[in-house]
Order: sequence, then C-alpha cells, then structure tokens
Amino acid sequence: MNEKELNTEQLILEAAQAEFFEKGYAGAKTVSIARRAGISHSMLHYYFRTKENLFQRIFAQKIQTLTQIFTGIYEQHLSFEELLRKFIEAQFNFAAQNPQLPHFVMNEILSNRNNRKLVFDVFAPKMSVIFDNLERMLNIEIEAGRIRPITLIHLVMNVVAMNVFIFVAMPLLEEILPLQEPAVREKILDERRESNVQFVLNALRA
Repeated sequence: MNEKELNTEQLILEAAQAEFFEKGYAGAKTVSIARRAGISHSMLHYYFRTKENLFQRIFAQKIQTLTQIFTGIYEQHLSFEELLRKFIEAQFNFAAQNPQLPHFVMNEILSNRNNRKLVFDVFAPKMSVIFDNLERMLNIEIEAGRIRPITLIHLVMNVVAMNVFIFVAMPLLEEILPLQEPAVREKILDERRESNVQFVLNALRA
C-alpha cells in the first residue's frame, strides 16, 4: 500500500471513529463516514467493504495501542507496587486521550454480544501473559504479608471502575464542575489520576 492509500485509509478510520462515537454503532452509516472523510462511498467500500470491518479495525487499533503500553511497562521489571501504579496511570491516561471511548464501550460493546466478543477475542490473548505474571506477583506479595488478600479479578475491576467512571460520567460532571477550561480540566484529571492510584495502593497495603 502506497503513501496515498495509507493516508486515505487513515482518513476513513478517523471519520468512522467520529461517526461511531457520535451516533453509536447502529446509527452510523457508511455513506456518512465517506462524506466525513471527503471520499466517495464506492472508495470507502473498496478499502473496508462493510461497517463491521471498520469497527473491527478501529477497536483492534485501540486495543493494540493499550496492550503495547502495558507490555512496555511490564518489560521494565518493576516492583509490584510500582508496576501497579504505572498500570493504573496508563489506563487512566488512555481513557483521557480517548474520552468518548469509555461511554461508547458502555453503550455499544456491553450491550452487543457480537461486538463484545470481538473486543475480548482481540484483547484477551494479548493481555493473558501480563495478567498471568501480575497474578503471580500479587500472590507473592500476599504470601509475604505486604498486601491484603485479594484476587486479581477484583483488583482489575477496582482499577477499571475507578478510572473509567470519571469519563463515562463526564457529560454530567461538566455541568457541575469547572471542566470547560483546559487548564482546570487537566489539573482536575491529574489530581483524580493520583487519587485513584493512592486509593488502590492504600487499600492493598497490610
């Protein structure tokens, strides 16, 4: 694929993401996506053929980015506490960089079995090794008496729930908190990220 084709493909993917996030999977139309991308509908069909293919490509990219971030952190060979801190921060930052994604996932992925299966079929194999090693490290910390007993699934759910909630609730929070100013928004999100880290770590410490 030459540079022009790569640019066209990226334009389509960006337009599709905007269309999905704005209208939901069911409401998104390939005709509208083509219009957003500034191309003909036949050209969109040439590159991706179906709306489902676009959806799969977009989420495969998001999952690939997230797993690469986690893999990079894991390969630093950190202590359990520092590893967990960086995982929490990375997941929070990823949500902050893709603020519409958590709400879309809540609306579309969790309510659509086929889409949910797609995401987890891509995500689970890439993360299984990291989760297995994180569980091993967790059990070592528990056996040494450095942290309270907890299963990996509950630890992961705690982190995801805390990190994702703020972005799912952002439309409401914007009405009651001064989040419109970029500097204020960034400050509040920085504080929230550190608060989430401290909450999880303090809850684990024996």
